[in-house]
Amino acid sequence: MNIKKTKTTYGVYNLIEWHALLRLGKASVKVHFSGGSITTQGVTPATFTTADPVIQFAIERSPEFRNGKIKVVRRSPLNEVVEIECNFPKTINSDTSPNPAPIPTETQAAPVVEIGDAPDPEADNEAAGEDNANTARPLTQVEFSCNDDAKDYLEQNFGLVRSKLRKREDICSAAKAYGVEIIFV
Repeated sequence: MNIKKTKTTYGVYNLIEWHALLRLGKASVKVHFSGGSITTQGVTPATFTTADPVIQFAIERSPEFRNGKIKVVRRSPLNEVVEIECNFPKTINSDTSPNPAPIPTETQAAPVVEIGDAPDPEADNEAAGEDNANTARPLTQVEFSCNDDAKDYLEQNFGLVRSKLRKREDICSAAKAYGVEIIFV
């Protein structure tokens, strides 16, 4: 199977620089977005350009790309073709190589994955609290010097609305719903 190779530039808006660690199964890819700016003339995203199809696959399958944090800024086709191969399993009792099954050439639609709603930190969690006591997961501790920094963190990483995070108690309870313990120094 052959796929046309492309050179793709990905961007992250409202950030000047970002070192992303994107996980794909057991592997992880480090991607360095840089060159962003926020001026009175507008916002320039921090960008990363690659022609490597493996890195493109990792970026486009990451949660950051799917939820819109990473976006495609531009994509240009190259005059190269990537050949995709696959390994066929060998049979144990046979000295001859197995006959591989033909690979269908028609494209199939990707399966639709539904992402559930984020937990509501203001909801009544009495019954859920009993379940969470049995399967308690460790909280990730993050330190902030002011409320605005904590609000920015929760907004960027979990998509929370800043206007609902009015007091430190609101910020801490919203963070705990996502497994984060916020410490103010």
